[in-house]
Amino acid sequence: MVFHVSPFGPSCCDIQYTTPNVPAYAYSWDYSFRAEVTETNVEEDKLALPVEATGCKALNKQCKEATLVNIDGKPWTVALRFSESGGFYYIKGWRKFCHGNKCRIGDLFAINVVGDGMSSPLLCVYAPTKEILEVLSTWKRKLNVGVA
Repeated sequence: MVFHVSPFGPSCCDIQYTTPNVPAYAYSWDYSFRAEVTETNVEEDKLALPVEATGCKALNKQCKEATLVNIDGKPWTVALRFSESGGFYYIKGWRKFCHGNKCRIGDLFAINVVGDGMSSPLLCVYAPTKEILEVLSTWKRKLNVGVA
């Protein structure tokens, strides 16, 4: 038997995001949510994060950039903004990510927010399986953490 093994952390992303001077345990994976590709968010080139994401330790209102990482580990740099009037974070650059990943309207993704709250966060994007969606729903009920 032959196995291919990749080092994955709790974010389900390859562990490549740590820098030599920042230990891996400094990163927080404390928020996950479900996102859907819609005509509106592709047309507006904007994906709104659930309001509950404001409590995520990995996000910082002063941070103006984030990295979307697809299942293959390919990164897309996007603008990260906080809407003071709406009280939520959103990313600009969603259209390019969707186009680059051949997404279709109605596609669902689970997104894990990973970061230390000081540097640009990672948003690890992967196609959710039924089991992952069930886990996210269970965590929401147990922790009262937002899962959209």
